[in-house]
Amino acid sequence: MVEKGKMVKISYDGYVDGKLFDTTNEELAKKEGIYNPAIVYGPVAIFAGEGQVLPGLDEVILEMDVGEEREVVLPPEKAFGKRDPSKIKLVPLSEFKKRGIKPIKGLPITIDGMPGKIVSINSGRVLVDFNHELAGKEVKYRIKIEEIIEDKKDIVKEIVKMYVPRLGDVKVTIRNGTVKIELPEFAPFIPNIQTAKMAIANEILKRLEDAEKVNFVETFERKKENKEEKTEEKNE
Repeated sequence: MVEKGKMVKISYDGYVDGKLFDTTNEELAKKEGIYNPAIVYGPVAIFAGEGQVLPGLDEVILEMDVGEEREVVLPPEKAFGKRDPSKIKLVPLSEFKKRGIKPIKGLPITIDGMPGKIVSINSGRVLVDFNHELAGKEVKYRIKIEEIIEDKKDIVKEIVKMYVPRLGDVKVTIRNGTVKIELPEFAPFIPNIQTAKMAIANEILKRLEDAEKVNFVETFERKKENKEEKTEEKNE
């Protein structure tokens, strides 16, 4: 069985009321009409039993073996939580004006770091539901343990993907307590990359006992000129 704290790679499909709402399978997402081009699909790595997935899934993962696949039904308290009436709040219309937001019924918003959805607008006040949209719902998951990741370089690579999936499979070297991560040229243009690098470094130092330092390397190469273009310039 999977040990708590071990890095495991999982694939899953999540259903609510018989409809797919979450999956690691790109083709299934396209087929069911929930494909999101901003998501990097494929099995994902997590640290088992550490709250990186829904509570009910965390429990099930610790009971499973590599290659095993299960279907589980999770009650609200082990999924997205029960609906909490105290999380439905009246927000002054002026708060939306300050943020330059035109309130519309059903609009997803974030206020003071809390995601919510506008329920109604009336008499200068806006009713916002800060419950998760699946709060109070029973959900069904198909989950499979694809592998347990033991190799230190692979652990580092997956930690990078946890925080910045778009970076893909980076090159990693580990020598004399130093973890070196070579980033692609486009890395500096990824939003909040500096914050992500700090989080990645902290996670690596937490997980690898013999790691003392994390270096991120960004290399920019001179672009090779096109020979035909160069010849045309000379002829001119």
